[in-house]
Amino acid sequence: MAACGMAQVAWASGYQLDVLSVREQGSSNAGTAEAADPSTIFYNPAGLTRLDGTQMTLGATAVDPHSHFSYSGATNGSGQAVSPADGGGSYAKQAAIPHGYLSHRVNDQLTVGIGLFVPYGSKIGYDDNFAGRYYGTGVDFKSLDINPSLGFKLNEHHSIGLGISAQYLDVKLNKSQDLAPVAYGVCLAGGGDPVACQAGAASYANQPDARIHISGTDWGYGFNLGYLFTPNDDTRIGLAYRSYIKQKLQGSAQFSVPDNLPGGSASPVNAGIHTALANGNASIDVTTPETVSLNAYHQLNSRWAIMGDLTWNRHDRLQEIEIDMPTAQIPDRKVIQKTAWQNSWRASVGASFKLDEQWTLRSGYMYDQTPVSNSSYALTVLPDASRQMYSLGASYRIDARNTLDLAYSYLKLKEATINRTDDDYNSVNGSPGTLTGSYRTHVNLIGLGYTHRF
Repeated sequence: MAACGMAQVAWASGYQLDVLSVREQGSSNAGTAEAADPSTIFYNPAGLTRLDGTQMTLGATAVDPHSHFSYSGATNGSGQAVSPADGGGSYAKQAAIPHGYLSHRVNDQLTVGIGLFVPYGSKIGYDDNFAGRYYGTGVDFKSLDINPSLGFKLNEHHSIGLGISAQYLDVKLNKSQDLAPVAYGVCLAGGGDPVACQAGAASYANQPDARIHISGTDWGYGFNLGYLFTPNDDTRIGLAYRSYIKQKLQGSAQFSVPDNLPGGSASPVNAGIHTALANGNASIDVTTPETVSLNAYHQLNSRWAIMGDLTWNRHDRLQEIEIDMPTAQIPDRKVIQKTAWQNSWRASVGASFKLDEQWTLRSGYMYDQTPVSNSSYALTVLPDASRQMYSLGASYRIDARNTLDLAYSYLKLKEATINRTDDDYNSVNGSPGTLTGSYRTHVNLIGLGYTHRF
């Protein structure tokens, strides 16, 4: 699980992942207060007190996205139309999202457990001629969270829980770099006349781009808390908090500069371009959002149950993506893209029906609000929009010790627009590039899980 526990696509608000339990996927995450298997470690560790003996849950969700970008305009750092240019193909990639949980009841009051899951991720990649390539051509955002937890039963009605998270992030970013503003800046830095430098830089416009590959990794630490109120055997109300984790990813910036630049190898501008785009170290600051969830579960009768969840996500810590590259000069040794994310809400409702002693059926609906405040701050590497999830699920009780969980979800993202101006622009780097267009995405998710009671 540690080797494969790296998500490669994000389908929740921002870069969070919503499929951390196949059982909960079947109700679009509405049933988190049920606390029926060890996946409660992620949703609310206080729910551990409802689990008997020793239990293990393993699962994975296959992600089949369908995506398309249509651009209406794109200009480069020389103010010219980007050429060649197209929509970049189907940018969202297929993936599988795994998880695993283990719980053990120590005594009537204390239950302990550990979870291994993937809370964040994104796998986006565009074709070479993508019109927005100067804002990013791809991202591979992987995560792994190791979450030892405990639940303590205060009395018949109240339980509390605590978990500690060790979180690993591995991020790779790719973008193209128009060489015209780099040449202009190199010429000015060498004492050239601005008019002459601008004329010389024009010969680099619409030439093959330089390419930038940035990578970084880091471990960070946080915690989660939970409370579960059980007024009677049929009703449960949960409150959970998961902290933010601040990490500084350290890695490298690697540049690929095309051959046969205008002016040839003897050109001092070309030599300056190679110096400005020299490989070196890189770092990225990432603060993952904290969440607060309120959820409820109620057994109406021996067959029917209803459930709901309301979650608040604090995304406003991410106001910009800043990548520090101490040896690069494009520009000011940094790549900056403003995000201006805002906090968001997610709401789910669902129901379950016990068909017989073996089969339990579920369904649910979720609305998840995007943190993107407006199209001026949309990101090509995290194309995001508010979305709706429709889910069906089933549990099959093989025997007293073994249960299979199945889930299917259809995720529909609202059409999202982008209308960006290059945040790296300043008077030394020519004209600000622009990108306008729209994203359309829908996703199929198929989950398979297994729970064993020892």
